[in-house]
Amino acid sequence: MNGKYLWLILPLVAVLLVAPAIADNVSVTATVPYYISVVFNYNTVDFKVVNPGATYSAPGQESGIYNVSVDTNADLAIQIYMSSAWPLKLEFGATTVLSDLPTVTRYEVTTFPVTINEGVGAGSWTHYHGYWLTVPAYTAPGTYSNTVIITYQLV
Repeated sequence: MNGKYLWLILPLVAVLLVAPAIADNVSVTATVPYYISVVFNYNTVDFKVVNPGATYSAPGQESGIYNVSVDTNADLAIQIYMSSAWPLKLEFGATTVLSDLPTVTRYEVTTFPVTINEGVGAGSWTHYHGYWLTVPAYTAPGTYSNTVIITYQLV
């Protein structure tokens, strides 16, 4: 073989002598943290003047004024309780559909936390709150006030 074809053979020999690249398993990971944003769009519920022996819906709740904007990537539960005992009976209900508010399950609010809406799902939504106040017959005259604590937490 003469030298004029050697320049064609050398690159072929060089390619055959180079070891092929071998792929390995590559691990790819990512951690997505829990995200919860809860914005209360109200801070007062005022039943105004009420009479003993009757139950009242909070003024304006049928129009959705007591609502919370929620944005989360996790399932949530809601807990509610009041800071101190009082002689009136307060009930609370919540829904993501305003028209369902009059028929939601009502939970009596006491000084012990009650969990409601277990497993409210991920997403962006408005949570409408309803309040019902029962004033027992023969309740003494006066102004009654209490603090209600509502928490949205991971399930």
